[in-house]
Amino acid sequence: MIDNIKKILKELNGVDAWKIVEQKTSSKEVFFIKKEIDMNRGKEVSHYHVTVYKDFEEDGKNYRGSSSTNIHPTMSEDEIKSALEEAAYAAGFVKNEYYPLVSFGISNLVEIESNFGNDTPSNWLPKITDAIYKVDIYSEGSINSAELFLNKNYTRILNSDGLDVSYSGYTGMIEAIANWNGEKEEMEVYKNIEFTEFDEEMINEEIKNMLLLCKEKSIAKPTPNLKSIRVLLTGEPVGEFFKYYYCKSNAKQVYDGLSTLKIGDKVQGEEVQGDLISMTLDPKLENSTSSLPYDADGFHPSRTQVIEDGLLLKYWGDLRHSYYLGVEPTGNIGNFLIEGGRESIEDMKSEPYLELVSFSDFQMDELTGDFGREIRLGWYFDGKDTVPVTGGSVSGNIKDVEKEIYLSEEMQKINNFVGPKTIQLTNVSIAGIK
Repeated sequence: MIDNIKKILKELNGVDAWKIVEQKTSSKEVFFIKKEIDMNRGKEVSHYHVTVYKDFEEDGKNYRGSSSTNIHPTMSEDEIKSALEEAAYAAGFVKNEYYPLVSFGISNLVEIESNFGNDTPSNWLPKITDAIYKVDIYSEGSINSAELFLNKNYTRILNSDGLDVSYSGYTGMIEAIANWNGEKEEMEVYKNIEFTEFDEEMINEEIKNMLLLCKEKSIAKPTPNLKSIRVLLTGEPVGEFFKYYYCKSNAKQVYDGLSTLKIGDKVQGEEVQGDLISMTLDPKLENSTSSLPYDADGFHPSRTQVIEDGLLLKYWGDLRHSYYLGVEPTGNIGNFLIEGGRESIEDMKSEPYLELVSFSDFQMDELTGDFGREIRLGWYFDGKDTVPVTGGSVSGNIKDVEKEIYLSEEMQKINNFVGPKTIQLTNVSIAGIK
């Protein structure tokens, strides 16, 4: 198929360069209701994502237009030709500044290391299933439903500048819903777990925590109105919070004017009283679905420190936008690590606090810095008693809190994020329901 696509591209008028990304996925999927299998299936999917480029000059400036289309194995030669002709035509209307393609040559197939490679997916599914249900032992609550996916992925990237690289690896995902019979009503909690290796202990821990959070939610009281309280974010919301700095240091965001950060800037501003942020990007983070030997352009990324003690050392990003900014490209890297702080979680909890661990959908607006969402579960400590709470919402803006962010010394890993397990914030608004 690739040879056929290349042949058609070479014959098309108005195509100055091209890139082909071949993707093949072999997947096994199992769906459970309670502990009974509802559906068990496998499928094979493959497609080709083709980008064509058209170079032109206007008013003394060089431009490179581009347009993409998807080619499917079932398409005839005439259908492929028609799709590529349409893409070539559309590329002429895109007025991007000229930029080069990745041209680092040819490599052998890179196998991303995973213990899933030691056996067939069909034999791994029962082991993952056992790990899920091993901790489903409570009479008042249980896993109501679960979906399990295990994929073997193959990707090949080639372009007209001589690039031809490929890699393969595994990705797994568990989607589970837990129910708990509360005093007044039944409670429900959703959990999504992603991985590239079989780690029984990690799966046990994630499922157990989901069940216990569901239990806590079933006895939770309405979140009180709190005018002034230290807020602790714990778990998944921490990674979402730090995406602000991850996005603001990206070359594309800088070029598009969505970030005003300059190399050498103090990302938290002046007179920081809390912990200074240090952030590193690592394309080889273990057991992360974002760990890849090449980015979507075929660039080979490497571990890069972007922020050190609050200081922006460099931008990170793809070849195109790095070229525009005149900086060394790092490639697109999906894993980010935030160093821990100096204070323990125990110390953070020595005075009144509201600890929040679960939201309807905690979000950080990468443009404005606004964050928050509806509270699903937290713990309120008034100085004497600690009670689970639910309802209400939290909101804030990172510019109002970043000078007094305190990072726990305890660390956590959630798929593509490694960082403090808990962070302490002030100047956060809590809208309670009582």
